[in-house]
Amino acid sequence: MNNEKYLNFPIQLLTGFITDTRKTLDNIVSYSVYEKALKLEHGTELQKMKYIAKESYQMKLGSDKHSLDNGKLLYNSVPNNSPKVGMNLSIWWDFYKNEKTEFDKVCLLGFLAIKSILGNKSYCKVTNLYLWARMDGKTNTIEEVSELSNEIRKYANRYQTENIKNELILNWHLIYYSRYTRGFYVSLKMSLEDLIFEAEKKRKSIKDKQQKQLQNEALKKVLERLKPEPP
Repeated sequence: MNNEKYLNFPIQLLTGFITDTRKTLDNIVSYSVYEKALKLEHGTELQKMKYIAKESYQMKLGSDKHSLDNGKLLYNSVPNNSPKVGMNLSIWWDFYKNEKTEFDKVCLLGFLAIKSILGNKSYCKVTNLYLWARMDGKTNTIEEVSELSNEIRKYANRYQTENIKNELILNWHLIYYSRYTRGFYVSLKMSLEDLIFEAEKKRKSIKDKQQKQLQNEALKKVLERLKPEPP
């Protein structure tokens, strides 16, 4: 049985992760603990925060009052319908305590971005633009790379993105497939064979619809040609 704990937070909190990792991780804890504390019935806000931090995450907040104020501010500043993602607590501690390269950080962003896009789905199709946007803490896809922050923009190219995807496949258990597709298919639950099956089934369905549409358009033109000439 998996007893791993997760910190759940809106994707917007990932903004600035590369430049100020500690602050971002602190924000994630403040938000996650505050949101969970809201569900408790008894005690003051501060008591609830301390209880959740200790009982749910086995951690002591650096400054209880600051974490409360920060969590409340973040919670109230983010729309309720924002896409969320869960960060494994052991991963949070790993990045909080240990020195990480910028590439380590951007790979974590890529992993969390894909998780946020997948949500509860077994698999989905993603474009690079959508991936980069989520890595940058944006809730929707973008039209141009210029819309990204400088930190993410430097990775928003084919070479760097392929490196990130390969790292996620090798070390983050990402299941990935892209063959003659605009975008790529990802899963964290399915086998590679099952993901390929779903992707190819969708591709065949799209091609069948395109072929039927071409036939209908051709038939319409033929019927127009066959209309009798006016007297």
